[in-house]
This record gives sequence, structure tokens and C-alpha cells, in this order.
Amino acid sequence: VALKRRPRSSLTLARAIMGRQEANPNKTAKAVADKKAHKQYLWDQRKKATSGKDFLFKYGLGIIGAVVACGCVFSGYTMVRGIIPTIALDNPDQLKKVFFGGDPWLLHCMNVNSTMSPFFERAAKKASVDGLVKYGVIDCGGKLPSNKTFFQRFKVPAVNFTKTPVGFLFANGGGPEKVPDKVFGDAAKLSAWAEKHSKPKVTEVSWSSTFQKLCVHRDACVMLHTKSKYQPVPWLKDAMMEHRGVPFVSVNRKLHKTSFDDKVKVPRKDDVPKLAVMQRSKKKTEGSKEGKAASPEMEYTLTPYRGEWAKKDVETFLREVITKGVKSKDATVLEDEPWYDTPPKGYMNKKTKESADQNKQYREQRRRQQQQQQQS
Repeated sequence: VALKRRPRSSLTLARAIMGRQEANPNKTAKAVADKKAHKQYLWDQRKKATSGKDFLFKYGLGIIGAVVACGCVFSGYTMVRGIIPTIALDNPDQLKKVFFGGDPWLLHCMNVNSTMSPFFERAAKKASVDGLVKYGVIDCGGKLPSNKTFFQRFKVPAVNFTKTPVGFLFANGGGPEKVPDKVFGDAAKLSAWAEKHSKPKVTEVSWSSTFQKLCVHRDACVMLHTKSKYQPVPWLKDAMMEHRGVPFVSVNRKLHKTSFDDKVKVPRKDDVPKLAVMQRSKKKTEGSKEGKAASPEMEYTLTPYRGEWAKKDVETFLREVITKGVKSKDATVLEDEPWYDTPPKGYMNKKTKESADQNKQYREQRRRQQQQQQQS
């Protein structure tokens, strides 16, 4: 006979569960509390580790971005400063190349007490990409090899460039041209001004001082003798670009005269000038009595152009005479230093000088005859 199991009451069931829990050590209140505390400890440790990673991720990207941005700015600054050289005052070769080489140079006056204009830096950066003008800095208050300052050497008014930015443009063998103050405050205007004023041009000689500066005191100059004010033909600019370091000047023969008018004829047509190249070189002189070498004197050679007024012929002539130094059969060495408009004091032309020499010889011969008669 199957016996039916007597159902337990709820009180009995609760007592049975309590007995089982007391029998299992992992289910005691202390064990449960320790386990809960351990879980909380692990959670706190994980939270701390996660918060550190979140901080590094959140602020690390910002720091990296700042470093990269600073690097880019520094690289750009270094690149701009790298394309702006400093013209050394104790380097005569570099000074001669910048001042008289013919290539366009825009110089910013600077020293240890001044800072570079930001507009100058921007213009230099732009010119390094698509410009022909070179940018540089120079200490205009320092001493050049001639023991003169920049202002004294080129006879320009001295300016306090430590307070106001000052710049000068050298181009095509000409003297320095001061940058206008209103242009220096805008990078685009400064760049446009430099490009415009650096283009080669023909300078009309109206004064003796201009002729002295561009021809007498230069190693070479190209003269265009005309009957009126000359307008250069377009193709002549290519020849001027090839010989940037050589000044091109025009001489109006109706208004001015030179010491070599007999060697360069007056042109027949107004639009076809007579071209001639004048070159300066050192001639050797005898030393002094003490055996020391005398200071070298200059001699001037005039080479007129006899060919057709055509681009190819003129460019070939200038290349042969100026670049290669070929002596033409038409070249003439001038007896004296050339002058413009007004001859120097005591100047005598060839005919007058021959007459003066004859008179001197006659007086010397006469004096000797008188001495011989007195002795006899």
C-alpha cells in the first residue's frame, strides 16, 4: 500500500531552508558580506582604470592636436625665415652681387633691436612661389667694408628702422629705391610694388651726375643715342633681362653732348637709335719711386654697334661684347674719362692738347738755346 507523503507547512519549509544555509559556509551572512565587499572593490578598481583611459583619450587628442598645430606653425615660420637670407656686411662678394648684380632684391633693414615686419614675411613667402624678386635682411646701421653705413654708402637719408619698418629695392644695376611706408603695411601691395619696380627699363640721362652714376662708375653700360625721347621696342626688354646687371640709358643728342660724339653718330631716324657699349677696366700704371705699386687708374672702351636694328643681331652683339668680352674692330679706347654735357675744368680735346704740347716743346727748346748762349 502506497503511503501518501504528508505535506509540509510553510513554517517547516522555512526551517529546512535555514538549516541548509547554516550548513553551507558560503551562504552565511559574513561570507555574503565579504563577497559583496570584494565585488565592490573590483568594481572600484575597474572604474579607476577606465577613468584614466578616458582621461588620456579625451585630453590626449587635444594635447597631440596642439603639438601638431605648434609644429606646423613653427615649420611655416622656419620655412619663411629660411627663404629670407641675411646679407653679411663683411662679405664683399655677396654685397656686390646684391647691390650691383642686377637681380632684383628687396632688403629689410634689421638688427638685434628690431623685428621683421609680418607683411614682409608674407610677401617673401609669396615671392618664393611665383615671384622674381628676392627678399633679404641687412643691418643698415652697420659698417660696410668701406667703413660706411648703408645710408652713407648710397647717400640716402638715415632712418630709425628699429621703430618703423624700412626697406630698399635693388634692381637692374640701379641704386636703392626706398619702399613707400604705405606699401610696407600690406603684403599684397608690397609684393606688387616690388614686382612692378623691378622690371628692366631704359633710363633717360638728363644730368651729368646720372651719367657718372650709371656709366662712368660702372663696369659697363649700354647707351642708346637718339634724336628725341626714346621709347624702347618690346623685344629690347628680352636683352635687358639677359643683362640685368648692366644699365641701359638713352642719350638725346639734340639736348646733350658727350666727349665721344665723334665716335657715335647721330641717328637718322627717331625710332632707330645708335647703340654703343661703354666698358670700364683697370689699366696698369708704373709703380712709385719707392717700388710700391701705384693705385690703378681706369680706362674706358667704347664699342659702337654697326649692324641692323634687329632683335637677333643686337642680342648677339651684346652677348659677344658684354658677356664674352670679345674685342670688336670698332672698339676705341677713350683718352680721358668720359664726360657728359660739361667738360671738366682744364679739359682739352685732342687738337688743343697737341697744340699745347707743341708750344711746350718750343718753349723748352728756346730755354736751352738761351742757356747755351749764356755759357758761351
